[in-house]
Amino acid sequence: MKHHIIFIFIQVVLTIRSGLCINLNLLKSSSIGLYKPDVKSVHNCNPKNNNKIQHYMYASFKDNKTMFYGNSTLEIPFDDTLFLEIKLSEKDSFGKWKENAYMHKSPNACSSLKTLMGNSWTPFLNGAGFQDTNCPLLPGIYIAPGFDVVSIIKESNIPKIFAYGTYKINMWYSKKNEMFGCQSIVAEAKRP
Repeated sequence: MKHHIIFIFIQVVLTIRSGLCINLNLLKSSSIGLYKPDVKSVHNCNPKNNNKIQHYMYASFKDNKTMFYGNSTLEIPFDDTLFLEIKLSEKDSFGKWKENAYMHKSPNACSSLKTLMGNSWTPFLNGAGFQDTNCPLLPGIYIAPGFDVVSIIKESNIPKIFAYGTYKINMWYSKKNEMFGCQSIVAEAKRP
């Protein structure tokens, strides 16, 4: 089953990149397609570790919006000397997490995250409390006035077609196998 989903994902990506039309009726009946993100929670992956980059975010659900609030403490610059690593765990039909269902590692963490966030980079950083949106992000304590997670995802370069299901997204920053910070988000990719 896992290989089937990966095969469908590769087909969809190749179809989109080659400019061919996607039959949306076919996507509606499959386990992969356009999705509506539904964020369930956000938390620091390892709050007891003294990482150099700490995010203490929480989700607030009201007025049909999922808003993230909190603060970030950077003891070091968030720059391109760090790696950006993302691992998605998928919840199976028995409620257990299948670890490392999808993995991604990029050098140049700040530039890579900026590319991934696309048009939502500035609203994302401003909502997280950063006034300067250029790489590197400088050390300091940043208080998040808040941002609407779903609108940030919609405006970003995050894939718009994905397998439906519930995922735990662990994102961290590392250098020479040392973790400098980690954030975890539980979200569901639902049919629109």
